[in-house]
Amino acid sequence: MRCPACDGQLGLPLLSSPDRLHGTPGTFSVACCMVCGLGVTLPIVRPDELAAFYPQTYGAYGLPTGALGLVSHAIRRLQERQALRTPPLALLTELPAARLLEIGCGRGDLGSWFVRRGWLVTGVEPSPEACAVARQRGVDARVGTLADVELEPESYDAVVFRQSLEHVTDPVADLRRVLGALRDGGVAIVSVPNFGCWQRRRFGGAWFHLDLPRHRLHFDADALRATLERGGFADAQTSTSSSTAGLPASIQYAIFGRCLFPGGLALRAAVAACALTAPLAWLADRLGGGGDVLHAVAHKRRA
Repeated sequence: MRCPACDGQLGLPLLSSPDRLHGTPGTFSVACCMVCGLGVTLPIVRPDELAAFYPQTYGAYGLPTGALGLVSHAIRRLQERQALRTPPLALLTELPAARLLEIGCGRGDLGSWFVRRGWLVTGVEPSPEACAVARQRGVDARVGTLADVELEPESYDAVVFRQSLEHVTDPVADLRRVLGALRDGGVAIVSVPNFGCWQRRRFGGAWFHLDLPRHRLHFDADALRATLERGGFADAQTSTSSSTAGLPASIQYAIFGRCLFPGGLALRAAVAACALTAPLAWLADRLGGGGDVLHAVAHKRRA
Protein backbone atom coordinates (compact mmCIF):
# COMPACT_ATOMS: atom_id res chain seq x y z
CA MET A 1 0.00 0.00 0.00
CA ARG A 2 2.77 2.41 -0.97
CA CYS A 3 2.73 4.99 -3.75
CA PRO A 4 4.44 3.63 -6.90
CA ALA A 5 5.81 7.08 -7.71
CA CYS A 6 7.31 8.28 -4.42
CA ASP A 7 6.83 5.34 -2.00
CA GLY A 8 4.64 7.51 0.22
CA GLN A 9 1.81 6.11 2.31
CA LEU A 10 -1.57 5.76 0.63
CA GLY A 11 -4.59 7.20 2.40
CA LEU A 12 -8.04 5.70 2.73
CA PRO A 13 -9.97 5.02 -0.51
CA LEU A 14 -11.37 8.22 -1.95
CA LEU A 15 -13.94 6.66 -4.31
CA SER A 16 -15.00 3.29 -5.71
CA SER A 17 -16.57 2.04 -8.92
CA PRO A 18 -17.27 -1.10 -10.92
CA ASP A 19 -15.94 -1.48 -14.45
CA ARG A 20 -18.62 0.53 -16.26
CA LEU A 21 -17.16 0.01 -19.74
CA HIS A 22 -16.34 -3.72 -20.00
CA GLY A 23 -17.85 -5.24 -16.88
CA THR A 24 -14.77 -6.74 -15.22
CA PRO A 25 -16.09 -8.48 -12.07
CA GLY A 26 -15.60 -6.68 -8.79
CA THR A 27 -15.47 -3.17 -7.41
CA PHE A 28 -12.30 -1.08 -7.54
CA SER A 29 -11.16 1.87 -5.44
CA VAL A 30 -8.77 4.80 -5.71
CA ALA A 31 -6.58 5.93 -2.81
CA CYS A 32 -4.32 8.98 -2.96
CA CYS A 33 -0.71 9.23 -1.84
CA MET A 34 -0.37 11.38 1.26
CA VAL A 35 2.95 12.75 -0.05
CA CYS A 36 2.66 13.47 -3.80
CA GLY A 37 -1.11 13.20 -4.27
CA LEU A 38 -1.02 10.49 -6.95
CA GLY A 39 -4.18 8.40 -7.12
CA VAL A 40 -3.63 4.64 -7.14
CA THR A 41 -6.16 2.00 -8.13
CA LEU A 42 -6.82 -0.72 -5.56
CA PRO A 43 -6.34 -3.59 -5.33
CA ILE A 44 -2.75 -3.21 -6.49
CA VAL A 45 -1.85 -5.82 -9.12
CA ARG A 46 1.31 -7.17 -10.71
CA PRO A 47 2.20 -6.15 -14.28
CA ASP A 48 1.46 -9.67 -15.54
CA GLU A 49 -2.12 -9.38 -14.21
CA LEU A 50 -3.01 -6.28 -16.26
CA ALA A 51 -3.91 -8.13 -19.47
CA ALA A 52 -7.00 -9.62 -17.79
CA PHE A 53 -8.56 -6.14 -17.71
CA TYR A 54 -8.41 -5.70 -21.50
CA PRO A 55 -10.95 -7.79 -23.43
CA GLN A 56 -10.66 -8.34 -27.18
CA THR A 57 -13.22 -5.58 -27.68
CA TYR A 58 -11.14 -3.00 -25.79
CA GLY A 59 -9.37 -1.45 -28.81
CA ALA A 60 -10.73 -0.84 -32.28
CA TYR A 61 -7.50 -1.98 -33.93
CA GLY A 62 -8.79 -2.72 -37.41
CA LEU A 63 -9.40 0.10 -39.87
CA PRO A 64 -13.04 0.06 -41.08
CA THR A 65 -13.78 -0.36 -44.79
CA GLY A 66 -16.63 0.61 -47.08
CA ALA A 67 -18.96 3.45 -46.18
CA LEU A 68 -18.09 3.18 -42.51
CA GLY A 69 -14.43 3.37 -43.46
CA LEU A 70 -14.98 6.63 -45.34
CA VAL A 71 -16.73 8.15 -42.33
CA SER A 72 -14.00 6.92 -39.96
CA HIS A 73 -11.28 8.28 -42.26
CA ALA A 74 -12.94 11.72 -42.32
CA ILE A 75 -13.23 11.71 -38.52
CA ARG A 76 -9.57 10.73 -38.12
CA ARG A 77 -8.42 13.51 -40.43
CA LEU A 78 -10.45 16.06 -38.47
CA GLN A 79 -8.98 14.74 -35.23
CA GLU A 80 -5.48 14.93 -36.70
CA ARG A 81 -5.94 18.51 -37.82
CA GLN A 82 -7.29 19.59 -34.44
CA ALA A 83 -4.69 17.70 -32.39
CA LEU A 84 -1.69 19.01 -34.32
CA ARG A 85 -2.89 22.62 -34.21
CA THR A 86 -3.30 22.72 -30.43
CA PRO A 87 -0.96 22.16 -27.47
CA PRO A 88 0.84 20.03 -26.61
CA LEU A 89 1.34 18.22 -29.95
CA ALA A 90 1.57 21.54 -31.81
CA LEU A 91 5.03 21.84 -30.24
CA LEU A 92 6.28 18.91 -32.33
CA THR A 93 4.97 20.38 -35.58
CA GLU A 94 7.28 23.35 -35.02
CA LEU A 95 10.35 21.07 -34.97
CA PRO A 96 12.17 19.66 -37.99
CA ALA A 97 11.28 16.04 -38.74
CA ALA A 98 13.29 13.70 -36.50
CA ARG A 99 12.76 10.50 -34.48
CA LEU A 100 9.62 10.08 -32.41
CA LEU A 101 8.88 7.41 -29.80
CA GLU A 102 5.24 6.77 -28.90
CA ILE A 103 4.34 4.67 -25.87
CA GLY A 104 1.02 2.91 -26.32
CA CYS A 105 0.84 3.55 -30.06
CA GLY A 106 -2.27 1.42 -30.65
CA ARG A 107 -2.94 0.99 -34.35
CA GLY A 108 -0.71 3.94 -35.21
CA ASP A 109 -3.13 6.84 -35.57
CA LEU A 110 -0.82 9.45 -34.05
CA GLY A 111 2.32 7.82 -35.44
CA SER A 112 0.95 7.88 -38.98
CA TRP A 113 0.33 11.62 -38.67
CA PHE A 114 4.01 12.20 -38.09
CA VAL A 115 5.15 9.60 -40.63
CA ARG A 116 3.38 11.67 -43.31
CA ARG A 117 5.37 14.66 -42.08
CA GLY A 118 8.69 12.92 -42.57
CA TRP A 119 9.32 11.69 -39.01
CA LEU A 120 10.73 8.26 -38.19
CA VAL A 121 8.27 6.86 -35.66
CA THR A 122 8.79 3.95 -33.26
CA GLY A 123 5.83 2.69 -31.25
CA VAL A 124 5.58 0.44 -28.20
CA GLU A 125 2.29 -1.42 -27.86
CA PRO A 126 1.25 -4.62 -26.00
CA SER A 127 -1.25 -5.75 -28.66
CA PRO A 128 0.22 -7.74 -31.59
CA GLU A 129 -2.92 -7.01 -33.64
CA ALA A 130 -2.56 -3.27 -33.12
CA CYS A 131 1.15 -3.39 -33.96
CA ALA A 132 0.40 -5.18 -37.24
CA VAL A 133 -1.94 -2.37 -38.32
CA ALA A 134 0.51 0.33 -37.18
CA ARG A 135 3.31 -1.22 -39.24
CA GLN A 136 1.12 -1.05 -42.33
CA ARG A 137 0.89 2.69 -41.70
CA GLY A 138 4.64 3.21 -41.53
CA VAL A 139 5.21 2.96 -37.78
CA ASP A 140 8.04 0.79 -36.44
CA ALA A 141 5.67 -0.83 -33.92
CA ARG A 142 7.27 -3.13 -31.32
CA VAL A 143 5.13 -5.58 -29.37
CA GLY A 144 5.42 -5.38 -25.59
CA THR A 145 5.85 -2.83 -22.84
CA LEU A 146 8.74 -0.62 -21.81
CA ALA A 147 9.86 -3.33 -19.42
CA ASP A 148 10.64 -5.76 -22.24
CA VAL A 149 10.97 -3.82 -25.53
CA GLU A 150 14.49 -2.84 -26.52
CA LEU A 151 15.01 0.83 -27.38
CA GLU A 152 18.12 2.36 -28.90
CA PRO A 153 19.85 4.53 -26.25
CA GLU A 154 19.97 8.29 -26.77
CA SER A 155 18.42 7.98 -30.24
CA TYR A 156 15.04 9.73 -30.07
CA ASP A 157 14.22 13.42 -30.19
CA ALA A 158 10.77 13.23 -28.63
CA VAL A 159 8.56 10.77 -26.76
CA VAL A 160 4.78 10.86 -26.45
CA PHE A 161 2.64 9.17 -23.80
CA ARG A 162 -0.85 9.82 -25.14
CA GLN A 163 -3.36 8.39 -22.68
CA SER A 164 -0.96 5.59 -21.75
CA LEU A 165 0.98 6.51 -18.59
CA GLU A 166 -2.15 6.02 -16.47
CA HIS A 167 -2.21 2.33 -17.48
CA VAL A 168 1.16 1.35 -15.99
CA THR A 169 2.10 0.07 -12.53
CA ASP A 170 5.55 1.71 -12.21
CA PRO A 171 5.53 5.15 -13.85
CA VAL A 172 8.96 6.24 -12.59
CA ALA A 173 10.67 3.15 -14.01
CA ASP A 174 8.96 3.66 -17.39
CA LEU A 175 9.92 7.33 -17.49
CA ARG A 176 13.53 6.48 -16.69
CA ARG A 177 13.55 3.94 -19.55
CA VAL A 178 12.41 6.51 -22.09
CA LEU A 179 14.76 9.11 -20.59
CA GLY A 180 17.64 6.82 -21.52
CA ALA A 181 16.30 6.52 -25.07
CA LEU A 182 16.10 10.31 -25.57
CA ARG A 183 18.89 12.49 -26.85
CA ASP A 184 20.04 15.34 -24.59
CA GLY A 185 17.45 18.09 -24.72
CA GLY A 186 14.78 15.68 -25.98
CA VAL A 187 11.17 16.47 -25.17
CA ALA A 188 8.55 14.32 -23.41
CA ILE A 189 4.85 15.00 -23.96
CA VAL A 190 2.41 13.31 -21.58
CA SER A 191 -1.39 13.42 -21.75
CA VAL A 192 -3.51 11.74 -19.06
CA PRO A 193 -7.00 12.15 -17.55
CA ASN A 194 -7.05 15.11 -15.18
CA PHE A 195 -7.86 13.67 -11.75
CA GLY A 196 -7.92 17.21 -10.37
CA CYS A 197 -10.71 18.49 -12.63
CA TRP A 198 -14.19 19.51 -11.56
CA GLN A 199 -15.77 16.63 -13.51
CA ARG A 200 -14.00 14.06 -11.34
CA ARG A 201 -15.07 15.86 -8.17
CA ARG A 202 -18.66 16.13 -9.39
CA PHE A 203 -19.16 12.62 -10.78
CA GLY A 204 -16.89 10.63 -8.45
CA GLY A 205 -17.02 6.94 -9.34
CA ALA A 206 -19.14 7.72 -12.40
CA TRP A 207 -16.46 9.92 -13.96
CA PHE A 208 -15.87 8.59 -17.47
CA HIS A 209 -12.08 8.97 -17.45
CA LEU A 210 -11.72 6.98 -14.23
CA ASP A 211 -11.96 3.79 -16.34
CA LEU A 212 -11.36 1.35 -13.50
CA PRO A 213 -9.63 -1.09 -13.35
CA ARG A 214 -7.55 -0.31 -16.48
CA HIS A 215 -6.37 3.09 -15.27
CA ARG A 216 -3.93 2.17 -12.51
CA LEU A 217 -2.78 5.72 -11.80
CA HIS A 218 -4.66 9.01 -11.52
CA PHE A 219 -2.76 12.29 -11.90
CA ASP A 220 -3.51 15.85 -10.99
CA ALA A 221 -1.02 18.53 -12.08
CA ASP A 222 1.13 18.33 -8.96
CA ALA A 223 1.35 14.53 -9.06
CA LEU A 224 2.24 14.51 -12.76
CA ARG A 225 5.02 17.07 -12.31
CA ALA A 226 6.39 15.17 -9.30
CA THR A 227 6.36 11.87 -11.19
CA LEU A 228 8.16 13.37 -14.18
CA GLU A 229 10.80 14.87 -11.88
CA ARG A 230 11.36 11.52 -10.17
CA GLY A 231 11.71 9.99 -13.62
CA GLY A 232 14.59 12.36 -14.33
CA PHE A 233 12.83 14.97 -16.46
CA ALA A 234 13.21 18.71 -15.97
CA ASP A 235 11.12 21.85 -16.46
CA ALA A 236 7.74 20.09 -16.49
CA GLN A 237 4.97 22.47 -17.52
CA THR A 238 1.31 21.44 -17.33
CA SER A 239 -1.90 22.55 -19.04
CA THR A 240 -5.40 21.14 -19.60
CA SER A 241 -7.85 20.69 -22.45
CA SER A 242 -11.44 19.50 -22.82
CA SER A 243 -12.31 16.16 -24.40
CA THR A 244 -15.48 15.81 -26.45
CA ALA A 245 -16.67 12.57 -24.84
CA GLY A 246 -15.80 13.15 -21.17
CA LEU A 247 -18.77 15.18 -19.95
CA PRO A 248 -21.55 13.45 -21.96
CA ALA A 249 -20.18 9.99 -21.08
CA SER A 250 -19.95 10.89 -17.37
CA ILE A 251 -23.58 12.00 -17.45
CA GLN A 252 -24.47 8.67 -19.11
CA TYR A 253 -22.61 6.74 -16.41
CA ALA A 254 -24.30 8.75 -13.66
CA ILE A 255 -27.78 8.07 -15.07
CA PHE A 256 -27.47 4.51 -16.40
CA GLY A 257 -24.44 3.20 -14.51
CA ARG A 258 -22.74 1.82 -17.62
CA CYS A 259 -21.76 2.52 -21.21
CA LEU A 260 -24.73 2.23 -23.57
CA PHE A 261 -22.65 2.42 -26.77
CA PRO A 262 -19.59 0.16 -26.35
CA GLY A 263 -18.79 -0.24 -30.05
CA GLY A 264 -19.81 -0.38 -33.69
CA LEU A 265 -21.95 2.17 -35.54
CA ALA A 266 -23.79 3.15 -32.34
CA LEU A 267 -20.49 4.22 -30.79
CA ARG A 268 -19.55 6.32 -33.80
CA ALA A 269 -22.95 8.01 -33.75
CA ALA A 270 -22.52 8.70 -30.03
CA VAL A 271 -19.07 10.20 -30.64
CA ALA A 272 -20.52 12.48 -33.31
CA ALA A 273 -23.28 13.55 -30.91
CA CYS A 274 -20.67 14.29 -28.24
CA ALA A 275 -18.92 16.66 -30.64
CA LEU A 276 -22.08 18.76 -30.74
CA THR A 277 -21.85 19.29 -26.98
CA ALA A 278 -18.15 20.26 -27.05
CA PRO A 279 -18.75 24.04 -26.69
CA LEU A 280 -20.82 23.43 -23.55
CA ALA A 281 -18.17 21.14 -22.08
CA TRP A 282 -15.45 23.68 -22.88
CA LEU A 283 -17.38 26.46 -21.14
CA ALA A 284 -18.09 24.30 -18.10
CA ASP A 285 -14.39 23.37 -17.88
CA ARG A 286 -13.32 27.00 -18.04
CA LEU A 287 -15.74 27.91 -15.26
CA GLY A 288 -14.67 24.83 -13.29
CA GLY A 289 -10.97 25.68 -13.40
CA GLY A 290 -9.65 23.30 -16.05
CA GLY A 291 -10.41 20.58 -18.56
CA ASP A 292 -10.68 16.84 -18.09
CA VAL A 293 -7.41 16.07 -19.94
CA LEU A 294 -4.07 16.98 -18.35
CA HIS A 295 -0.93 17.60 -20.41
CA ALA A 296 2.71 17.97 -19.44
CA VAL A 297 5.77 18.93 -21.46
CA ALA A 298 9.20 18.20 -19.97
CA HIS A 299 12.78 17.83 -21.21
CA LYS A 300 15.83 15.70 -20.74
CA ARG A 301 18.62 17.81 -19.31
CA ARG A 302 21.55 18.54 -21.57
CA ALA A 303 24.81 17.06 -20.42
